Amino acid sequence: MAHWRRIIAKFRSLLANKRAEDDLAREVASHLTLLADDFERRGMSPEEARLAARRAYGGVEQAKQAHRDERSVLWIEQTIQDLRYGLRTLSKSPGFTITAVLTLALGIGACTAIFSLVNAVLIRSLAYGDQGRLVYLYTPNPRFNLPPEDFGPAYGDFYDIKRESRSLQGITAFDQSMFSLAGQGSAQRVSVARVDGDFFQTFQASPEFGRGIAADDNQFGHERVAVISHALWQSTFGAAPDILHRSLVLDGKGYQIVGVMPPAFEYPHNSDLAGGVPQYKTTQVWLPLALSAHQIADRDNASGNAVARLNPGVSIAQAQAELSTIMTRLDKLHDPQRQGWRALLENFVDSTVGHVRSLLWLLLGAVGLVLLIACGNAANLLLARAVGRMRELGVRVALGAGRGRIIRQLITETLLIGLAAGVVGVAFAYLFLRVLPLFSPGDIPRLNEASLDMGVLLFTVAISLLTSVLTGVFPALAVSRINLTDSLATTGSRSIAGAHTRVQSALIIVESALVVVLLASAGLLIRSYINVESVDTGFSQSTLTTSVQLDSHYSRPQQRAEFYRNFYSRLSAIPGVTAVGGINALPLSNSETMRLFEVEGYANQKDQLVQGRWVTPEYFSAMSIPLLAGRPFSNDDTAHTSELAIVNQSFANKYFANRNPIGGRVNVDDHHVQWSTVIGVIGDVRHTSLEESPVPQIYQPVSEADDGYVVVRTSRPPKAVAADVHSALHAIDPNLAAFDIQTMGQLESAASARRRFQTSLLSIFAAIALFLALVGLYGLMAYSVGRHTREIGIRMALGAERSDVMLLVLKKAVLLLALGLFSGLVASWFAARAIQAFLFGVGRHDPITVLSVCGLLALSGVIAALIPARRAASIDPMQALRTE
Repeated sequence: MAHWRRIIAKFRSLLANKRAEDDLAREVASHLTLLADDFERRGMSPEEARLAARRAYGGVEQAKQAHRDERSVLWIEQTIQDLRYGLRTLSKSPGFTITAVLTLALGIGACTAIFSLVNAVLIRSLAYGDQGRLVYLYTPNPRFNLPPEDFGPAYGDFYDIKRESRSLQGITAFDQSMFSLAGQGSAQRVSVARVDGDFFQTFQASPEFGRGIAADDNQFGHERVAVISHALWQSTFGAAPDILHRSLVLDGKGYQIVGVMPPAFEYPHNSDLAGGVPQYKTTQVWLPLALSAHQIADRDNASGNAVARLNPGVSIAQAQAELSTIMTRLDKLHDPQRQGWRALLENFVDSTVGHVRSLLWLLLGAVGLVLLIACGNAANLLLARAVGRMRELGVRVALGAGRGRIIRQLITETLLIGLAAGVVGVAFAYLFLRVLPLFSPGDIPRLNEASLDMGVLLFTVAISLLTSVLTGVFPALAVSRINLTDSLATTGSRSIAGAHTRVQSALIIVESALVVVLLASAGLLIRSYINVESVDTGFSQSTLTTSVQLDSHYSRPQQRAEFYRNFYSRLSAIPGVTAVGGINALPLSNSETMRLFEVEGYANQKDQLVQGRWVTPEYFSAMSIPLLAGRPFSNDDTAHTSELAIVNQSFANKYFANRNPIGGRVNVDDHHVQWSTVIGVIGDVRHTSLEESPVPQIYQPVSEADDGYVVVRTSRPPKAVAADVHSALHAIDPNLAAFDIQTMGQLESAASARRRFQTSLLSIFAAIALFLALVGLYGLMAYSVGRHTREIGIRMALGAERSDVMLLVLKKAVLLLALGLFSGLVASWFAARAIQAFLFGVGRHDPITVLSVCGLLALSGVIAALIPARRAASIDPMQALRTE
C-alpha cells in the first residue's frame, strides 16, 4: 500500500512541480542556515560560516536533483524537460527549423498521398460483405485462343451450376448495357446492369432505403422495377425524399424505382470486367435480368458475367474441383463442334485490382526513396547544427549531464521536427489528392475514394516517428563518439567538424545514388511513353465519333434502317463535314468482335479466329484509313454483305503471302457456308491497344452500323461540330442521346492514360528527389566553405587565385557527385528489373537514358555547388584571418 501511495505522490508532484520546487528551495535554504548558525557559534564570521556550510552540505544542485529523482517519475519529468528545452531551442533557430520541417514534409506528404491511394485500392475492404469469399466464374474453351476472362458462363450452364453446386453460398449473373434516360426535353445516357434476383444477396449489399431486385422481379415480361445509385438519385432526382414513388423511362420503357443503393456500392465498374462496355464508368441503374425460357436454356452465348460467394470454410481450389466436375458433364450438352468448355474460378479482389497492384507498389517504392533522401537532407542539417552547438553540449556535460541524456535530447528535438513535418506533410498530401484526379487514367478502381482517413493518418504518425529516428540517429551517434569537453577548447570544434563533414559527405553520396535510381526509372518510363505516343495508329486523330443506341420504338429492322439513313443524311449536311461512316467496334474503344474464319488456299487451323468488323462504305474515308490495294466499299455493296470483304495489311501479309489478295476468298463462319471475295486491302489500325502490334482484320459492308459507332470527318473544329451532332439527333428523336462525342485523338489519349499517369507521378517524385539532393549538396558546400573560411583566407594570402579556390570547392562537389553517380548506376542496373514490365520500345539499360541522367545530375550538381564556390572565391583574406 505504501508503494502505491509513493507512486501516486510522484505523479501528483508532476502536476504541482512549481510548488514542489519552491518547497525544495526553502528546505535546502533552511539546512544551509542551520549549518551556518552552527559554524558561527563555533567562532566563525558570518561569511566564513556560510562558505563552510555550503562545503559541509555538498553540491546544492546535485542534492536538489537527487530529491527530484526521489519524489517524481524520473523518465516522465526528464521527457517533459527535454520537450520544453527542444521547443525553446528550435524556436531560437526558425530558419533551420522551417527548412528541416519542409524537407521532411515533402517526403512524408508524398508517402502519405501514395499510401492513401494504396489503402483505397488494395487495403480497404470493399462494400461487398466478406470480400475474400467472392470469386468470378468463367467457362473458357482452350479451342479458342482467347483470355479466360472473355468467356462468361452461358445461361444454360449457369443455372445448372447454380442448382448442382454445394460449394457456393450464392451465385449471380448480370450484364452491362447503356440506356437512354428520358428527361424534360432531352435524354441522357446512363449505365445499367441487368441482374438476377440473387445479385444483391450475393454481394451482401443492402439498399440505402427501399429494396433490391427480388426473384419475383425477374419474371420475363414483369421486369418493370429499378434500383438506382446514390449518385443518380442526387444528380437527376435532386435527392427527392419521395423517390420510391417515382419512375424513370429507359429506352422508352417505364420502370418503378424500388430502391436506392448507398454511395459505396456502384458495382460493376468498367474496370471490374475484362470485356466491359466502353462507355460504362460506374453502374447508375440496376434492372431485372428477366430471361426468357429460350435464354435460360441457351448454351451457345458465353458473353455474360457471373460472380459467386463461396460457402464458409470452402477454398477456391475445392470449389474449382467441384465446378470442373460439373462442367465436364455439361460440356457434353454443347454443340459437338464447340465442345471443350471448362470452369475457372478467380479471386474477386485479385481480378479487380490485380492489374494495378504492381503499379501502386512501384509508386510507393518511389516515394519511399524520396523520403530517404529527405531524411538524409535533414540529417545533414542536424549534423551541421550539432557542430555549432558543441560548446553548449560540452558545458552541459561539464555540469553533469550524461551522454545518454545528451543523445536523448537530440533525439527529442528530432522527434519534434518529425512530428511537425508530419502535420505539414498531411497538408501536402491533401493538396496532392486534390490534384490526383487530373492524372487519373480512369481504370484504377476506387481511385476517387483515396482520402486521409484514420488508417492513413496513423500511417503518417508512424512514418513521422520512423523518419525522426532515421534523421536523428546520425547526429546522435556522431555526438556520442566525440569527447564533448574538447569542444570547450578553441580548436576542438575543428576536429569535430571534420568528423561530421565525412558523415555528411557520405549522406550526399547516398542521396545522389538514390536520385540516380529515380531519375533512371523516370527516364525509362518517359522514353516508353514517347514511344507509345509515336505509334502510328493508322487513323486520323481529328475524326469525331459518337454512339447511339435505339430504344424499343425502333424494334423493326425497317425503322432502324430509316433512322440511320436519316441520321447519316443530317450529319452529312452539317457545314464542314466531308464524310460520315459507321462501324460496329471502334478502335481503342474496348469493343471487340471475334469470328471464326478460313482462307482459300491457306493451311487453315481448326477454330482459328479473326477480328471481324462491319462498316459502312464511307467509314474508311471518315477515319482517313489508307486504301493500299483494290477498291473501297460502295453503296451498292451493302446489298451483298456476306459476298465481299476488305482485309488489312497484316491479314494480307499472313494469309496471302506471295500472292495477290485481291480476288482471294475468305469464309467467315456464321453457321452457313458463304465465301467472300476480297476487293481491297487497307492499312493496319491499332484496334485493341497502342502497345500491341496490329493483328489480322476482316471488314464487311453494311448500310448502317446498328447500335454501333458513328464517325465524322470534318474540316471545322470538332467541338463546334459536336453541338451540331446533338442537334441533328434531337431533331430526329429528342428521347435519344448521343453518347461519348469525342475525337479519335481523345480516345488515343485515353488509351495511353495509365502510362501517362505512372510516368507523370514517377517523374514528379524524381524531380522532388533531385531538388532535395541539390539542396543537400548546396548546403554541404556552403557549410564546408563556412567552416574553412580561415583556411581559404590563408591560401589566398599565400597567393592562391580566386579561380583556384573555386576549383577547390567544385572538385569536392564533383567527387561526391561522381561517387553518387557510380553507386546509383550500379543500383539502377538492378532496380530496372522492377520496372521492366512497364517499358515499351526501350531496353532496361537504355544508353540514352543513362547518359541523360548522368548529364542532368552532373550539370545540376555543378550549378548547385557553383554558388558556394563563388562565395568562397570572394572571401577577403584579411577578414578571414580574423575568423576563429
